[in-house]
Amino acid sequence: MNALAHTWVSAVDRLRWPLVVLIGVLVVICAGLATNVGVDNAVDVWFVQGDPALTAYHEFQERYGNDEVVALAVHSPDGILGVDGWNRIHSLSAAAQSVDGIAEVVSVSHLSHVRTDDLWEPVPGEAPPFVIGPLMDALPTTVEQAERLASRVMEDPLVRGRLVSADGKTALVVARMQATDDIDAVRDQVLDRLNMAVTSANGGRVPSAGVGVVFSALNVASTQDAGLIGGLSYILIAVLLGLMFRRVGPVLLTLAVVICSVIITFGAYGAMGRDLNMVTMALPTLVLIIGVADCVHMLHRVAESSETDMAVKVRAGVASVLWPCLFATLTTAAGFAALGTAKMQVVRDLGWFAALGVVCAFVITLVFVLAFGRLSFMQPRPRAGLGMSSALNWVANLAISKAPQVLGVAALATLLGAWGVSQLEVDTYSIDYFYASHPVRLDSASIEANVGPYTPLEFTIRSEDLRTPEAMGAIADWQDAMALQPDIGWTRSAADVIRRLNQVLTDGAPESFVVPDDAGRLEESLFLYESDPDGDLHDLVDDDWTEARVTVGIPMLSAQGFEEVIERLVSLPEAPADLEVTPTGYLPLYVTMMDYVVRSQVTSFVAAFVVIFALLALLFRSLRMALLALPANLLPLFMTLGLMGASGIRLDVATVTIAALVLGLVVDDTTHFLFRFRTRLREGVTHEQAVRDTLSSTGVAMTTTSVVLIVGFSVLGLATVKSVAYFGILSSAAMCSALVADLVVMPALLVTLKPRL
Repeated sequence: MNALAHTWVSAVDRLRWPLVVLIGVLVVICAGLATNVGVDNAVDVWFVQGDPALTAYHEFQERYGNDEVVALAVHSPDGILGVDGWNRIHSLSAAAQSVDGIAEVVSVSHLSHVRTDDLWEPVPGEAPPFVIGPLMDALPTTVEQAERLASRVMEDPLVRGRLVSADGKTALVVARMQATDDIDAVRDQVLDRLNMAVTSANGGRVPSAGVGVVFSALNVASTQDAGLIGGLSYILIAVLLGLMFRRVGPVLLTLAVVICSVIITFGAYGAMGRDLNMVTMALPTLVLIIGVADCVHMLHRVAESSETDMAVKVRAGVASVLWPCLFATLTTAAGFAALGTAKMQVVRDLGWFAALGVVCAFVITLVFVLAFGRLSFMQPRPRAGLGMSSALNWVANLAISKAPQVLGVAALATLLGAWGVSQLEVDTYSIDYFYASHPVRLDSASIEANVGPYTPLEFTIRSEDLRTPEAMGAIADWQDAMALQPDIGWTRSAADVIRRLNQVLTDGAPESFVVPDDAGRLEESLFLYESDPDGDLHDLVDDDWTEARVTVGIPMLSAQGFEEVIERLVSLPEAPADLEVTPTGYLPLYVTMMDYVVRSQVTSFVAAFVVIFALLALLFRSLRMALLALPANLLPLFMTLGLMGASGIRLDVATVTIAALVLGLVVDDTTHFLFRFRTRLREGVTHEQAVRDTLSSTGVAMTTTSVVLIVGFSVLGLATVKSVAYFGILSSAAMCSALVADLVVMPALLVTLKPRL
């Protein structure tokens, strides 16, 4: 096997310069392709195209328009329905309506309203004529006019509590975005234009909230984090490598390897039409950090070689570590590629492209070290990193002399981790990706506190004919029951129009806000309403009245919270039993994502586990070797997931990859350790001496790369998106526990079992 490694290395060495040129050309091409990569955190990116849930969502949008809305809040502590307040609401509404990309604006100044004709004189026995038109005929210029409009608002159950707060101090301007095929690509620009327009109209910032606002803010945060984190990662890694190599040359060589790897990975990413999101934003940092490992191992081994001829020294050093580096690369790539079995497209993307980046880093490392490593200033100083020797010698003594105690502590730590795993919560809460002080969270909380829940939950109700007192009455009864729920702000459907018509056409009393039980009267009132040019019901029912839409205002919740609300509402005794009720729109799609999180975690981990350890058994040609690797790799996994459970960090769409990624990362050091240990054991030394020799040589490079990984991942903790920060912190914790497992637990296990390898 050693001879084969020398043969391969010699073959690559002969072609090193053509390969350097080829890599350079590929980097230039991929640098151009990488410019196509944008940022997109919209809902579509979490699903595979053709997914039934996504298809149903798009069908809903085609029928009723985009359900993505932006709620803009106008507040006045003295009451918003005075003369100045009406002017502010109208100004903001007009500004929002003028924005390209906004389909519709709804506010008390831009609202079709059903009311009694103000000029009608009551006549006994005659129903009052009603008017369908703007709630506000003209901007009020006097207090009396403003008060008259305010009374219209506060007396209308379809407006009060939905567009104006119950205390009359806050009003909402609701802007619905256009449903376009490229909404994910243009959303940020539309929201930027909207923000500029309403800020100018208001003379200052306007609080805003909504699903689109969250998506856009995540895009901005992801872009900023990518630049900040990427820059800091390079700086910290360069400093660490400089301290360990004690020479600038090998630092530059290592950075060149990872930069080329990142560019090629991103070129492929851009060529496939992919954009960054909360999950894949970590991709460049992953490739950057992991790409360092092979270079560190090869350069350390070159520095340890006793050869005097520089070319021979480099080839010998690279050949001696080729197999463990290749094995580690393949197992890590397999761990990432296992994410390709996930149900979620973003998880698949992270897996496949991270695997590509890992393989690229290995190939480029091999070529660059052979091409440039023979230059004396490119090699680490002979004793670089050896300041760890005394510490590693102490670790060896601990593992050998206290093996039973070490294994006992490891077992206890695994049990504690397992308890933490049992506390793990599977849920996704997009707005919680921001810290509490972020404007998006502050605005959402303010609007909910002042006006009430604003997030629309959509249902469709189907029947052969919904234009009957029985059908509309059942829908109205369900709405009334939902409105009594403590977390429901408002409801809206065609039944409300019918109830409002009945109220206006009778005595106008609150108790008349009901669906008439007379089919003829119901049909007549709807005929009058639909005959009026302003009486458009297209966004509430379809043309043949076989499907109706019911919208419910609920708080901004997590996916699990939305699921609980949906199940509770459809399970109410008043829910229409004879009608087909279906949750639809964005929120049920969001709930589906949580189910995919669980499936992605299970399938990706099982696939990674099977592939990695099957690959270890194949590469080492020993099932015993693969089994020996299990404890040192399962311990970090239990500790990481246990830390998540114990600290309340959710397993969500952003952290779903953590188990498979941890397994793929930590197996690297285990592979290097076992390879070196088996080599020394076959040379005739005892198990104890093999442990000491492995820690004093391979242990240095393992510790070096682990420290780089720990620090590199910890930089992600600075991200403004909490899930990315958690991912970095958890990965750092995983690498810490993995280093302890490989340096202490693995040696203790080997000297206890004394396996024949």
